[in-house]
Amino acid sequence: MHISDIHIDELYKQGTDPVSQCHSVNTAKPSANVAGKYGTLASICDTPMALLNATFDWMAENTKDVDFILYTGDSARHDRDKKMPRQYPTVTYEHQLVVDKIRSVYDVKKVKFIPTFGNNDQFDYNKMANDSDPIIASLTSVWEPLGLGLSTNKQWAKGGYFAYELKEGLTVLNLNSMLLFASNVLTSDCAVPNSAGGAMLTWMESQLKELRFRGKKAYVMQHVPPTSQAGKSLYFPNCQSQYINLLGKYADTILASFYGHTNSDYLSFVYTNNTDKPRDGPFFLATITDTVPAVDFENSCVLHVNSQGPAIIPANNPAIRIYDYSTHHRTYGALTDYVQYWSDVVRANTIDQVEYDVEYRAARTYGLWNLSPFNWAEAFAGWATNNTAFQNYVRYRFVQNPTPALG
Repeated sequence: MHISDIHIDELYKQGTDPVSQCHSVNTAKPSANVAGKYGTLASICDTPMALLNATFDWMAENTKDVDFILYTGDSARHDRDKKMPRQYPTVTYEHQLVVDKIRSVYDVKKVKFIPTFGNNDQFDYNKMANDSDPIIASLTSVWEPLGLGLSTNKQWAKGGYFAYELKEGLTVLNLNSMLLFASNVLTSDCAVPNSAGGAMLTWMESQLKELRFRGKKAYVMQHVPPTSQAGKSLYFPNCQSQYINLLGKYADTILASFYGHTNSDYLSFVYTNNTDKPRDGPFFLATITDTVPAVDFENSCVLHVNSQGPAIIPANNPAIRIYDYSTHHRTYGALTDYVQYWSDVVRANTIDQVEYDVEYRAARTYGLWNLSPFNWAEAFAGWATNNTAFQNYVRYRFVQNPTPALG
């Protein structure tokens, strides 16, 4: 299962003005006080406790049989309200609340929960130091019950990233996207000597080399994706290039990559026009927006497809993904399908009940046999003709939010 961007806000109040981040009533304009009990769709408000509790109640009833959970970060509320600035203890508390909620539903010894942190999860928004940022020590304590071995992990203590063998033959490389993220003013591009992002990508390649040598496979996860839903690059330029090269070069080892941050549901893919020796590159990244990139699929090779998951926060409607994967020993871990569940926030506020329903099944909706790059490439070629499957993709990009943010 993949979940992302919870953004808990204990200060959220029903019947307040969304302009105040749903924290206070607009006495001058009572008609503006439209914040719903379970969230306010397409606003700058975060997730109310009512939605968080209802979501975990649904998970307890419907997802107890999942094998593992990948959480791509952003537990803390946005620090947007200047009248109620976020305090450091609040950030730690919100991380702790997510862990407590998970442990109330799952036995984390049997259902492994692997979290990462987002750009709102540090003590200061979008700021994370190159080396041993204070949030790392705090989360080492908060995440200790998850049994990830972080207290003795040097890469984690220094840079906030780690490898974890999820199943025999399948390792999760949990990256710290803050070291690649161009909005982090405390770090630098990977071309700069001693860059923290460059060091992490060097570590990533060493892990992938070892896994390939041993015949093992990997999932990659982190918070910020390489591109936004509009196709804008989100990493420092050299970091972006290095990362995309690794996804292409080790496409035989990396089975999937998972991201959060944008609250949206979209795809990007790594491809090459070197069809004779695809793993030698050059590698390119394309993002599918409301149009299909002008890629010559007949003379290109799609090597890797990035899985961009939606969010719990009702910037768009909340959604959760449950993946199917192969358990055959030769293809173990390869993604075969996913089901996306969503909740209509406007309806939830109207009927005073949160209902998660199937939004779509990937294989059926997009005409796939499985989620391999080869099958996706065939689908993308058809999407270029604006077929029904592509129209569905456009429909689902913002979890059926009629007024999405397109940036």
